[in-house]
Amino acid sequence: MNDRPQPEVFTRSFKLTGCATTAALSLGLFVVPFFGGLTAAIFIGKRYGDAAGAVAVFAALGLTVALQIVGNQKILLFGNTRLRRGLAAALERRTGYNPDDGRAFFVGWAPGRSVNPKDMETDHDVGFLTLTPERMVFLGDTVHFELHRSQVLSVEAKVQGVPILFDFGYRINLEWLDAYGGANAFTLERREGRSRRQVRRGTRELCETLQQWQPTGVVPG
Repeated sequence: MNDRPQPEVFTRSFKLTGCATTAALSLGLFVVPFFGGLTAAIFIGKRYGDAAGAVAVFAALGLTVALQIVGNQKILLFGNTRLRRGLAAALERRTGYNPDDGRAFFVGWAPGRSVNPKDMETDHDVGFLTLTPERMVFLGDTVHFELHRSQVLSVEAKVQGVPILFDFGYRINLEWLDAYGGANAFTLERREGRSRRQVRRGTRELCETLQQWQPTGVVPG
């Protein structure tokens, strides 16, 4: 695996800005309905009695939780489309061709067998994963590697990370052998989709694709 020292797109500033933005949006989805609902509940309680006020309080709490769960599906993907376009353009400047050619998977990559966040971001790098009958090629912002199919020991998908409002992270764990016969691992998550649910489904589909490719060399058409 080759590391390039200077990221152009997936920088620390990008990651921290994205985290701050999603946190602010998530906070807004909590503050507005919660305190707005409590204000309405107080008004209803004064006008219609304590029972009606209590019902309004529970309704406000339910609305707040529902908005957090629904909003979490979208908010955590904030900036992902812009990141993909920016990275494809940066890699085209470096290599002379656009890796986002319709065959590559846009994924997040992290070293190791378990989640180890960096700069408040689960993925240490993002890039485009391409499969050929014999090789897996990852072209990222700072990391580039190729693995021969025979180097891949196992591919499995599992729940990883801390659940956020009932939303679990889902990643692919890939074990591989280096040139010295040492076992290594990294994890992947497909970063394509308009919701966390779509991301999970896409990650499972990528895992199935890799599990089929590993023994047979079959690649998506």
